[in-house]
Amino acid sequence: MPVTGGRALRLGAYASIWLIWGSTYLAIKWAVETVPPFLTVAIRSLAAGIILVAWARLREDQAPTRAQWIAAIGAGALYFLLGHGGLFWAEQRVATGPAALMIATEHFWVVLIAWMLPGGQRPSRRAATGIAIGLVGVGLLTLAGGGEGGIDPLGAVVLLGASAAWAGGSIYFAGERRPAPPLYASGMPLVMGGVLLLGASAAVGETARVTAADFTPVAIGSLAYLIIFGSVVAFTAFTWLVQTDGPSRAGSYAYVNPFVAVLLGWALADEALTPRMLAAGAAIVLAVVLIVRGTRVQAPSQPPAPATPRRGSSALREREA
Repeated sequence: MPVTGGRALRLGAYASIWLIWGSTYLAIKWAVETVPPFLTVAIRSLAAGIILVAWARLREDQAPTRAQWIAAIGAGALYFLLGHGGLFWAEQRVATGPAALMIATEHFWVVLIAWMLPGGQRPSRRAATGIAIGLVGVGLLTLAGGGEGGIDPLGAVVLLGASAAWAGGSIYFAGERRPAPPLYASGMPLVMGGVLLLGASAAVGETARVTAADFTPVAIGSLAYLIIFGSVVAFTAFTWLVQTDGPSRAGSYAYVNPFVAVLLGWALADEALTPRMLAAGAAIVLAVVLIVRGTRVQAPSQPPAPATPRRGSSALREREA
């Protein structure tokens, strides 16, 4: 039976955040080898955010309110200043695999924060089981041995903080705080986060010491990939999924991304692919199934617009509240 309409859109969105974001760990590592981390993520966020906001204006989407722009500042701080800023900085000290493991705790933070909020509900037994299996799988995947030793303690703490910040952003930027058009909902936090990151980059002296020679072909290519695919495509898909399926289900990428990162390391960097890694991958897939089936779909906070794409739109940018 062919997959059409909303089902195809949802499958495409999940594929984007699972596969594309899984590949960004390697791109981040390559970019920050020569370009300072806060400046790297500032360029990524600003470029992607300007593209998305300009696109929304050209499409004449419903303009966001002043309150929503103010809320985008908080979302940009959580998602990008603390979340991506911490990740990019930590990947100078922590290998890609352990970094993916630390970021995988984002799903735990989503469930914990949502539970602790007023009126929050305890996660279902199936979802809790999926989280536990997923953490075991990610542990098998990223701590399979053969490395140079343990994780840098400071880098690990920063990654855990980045993961918690991203989870907080997923829950905070919801309801009336988030514009209905997905392009604005994705682009506004990126722009605000990019501005904050530029300030952080200047404050720590990155902008003063960076030179044109730091922007090597590898760094430029990695930045282009992070901007177009990691932010414009995947973050738009993530924002839409948070709005339609809720932050807990949208956070399922946290278990798949390390698996994708290991496969890419095997294919592109000649890294080993062991039976232990394959077992971890099976655990991750099982965890995703349990979490998706064990987490209740959250109803959209605003009434949905017609599902017919507007002029010039693609499947990922279909209007749906």
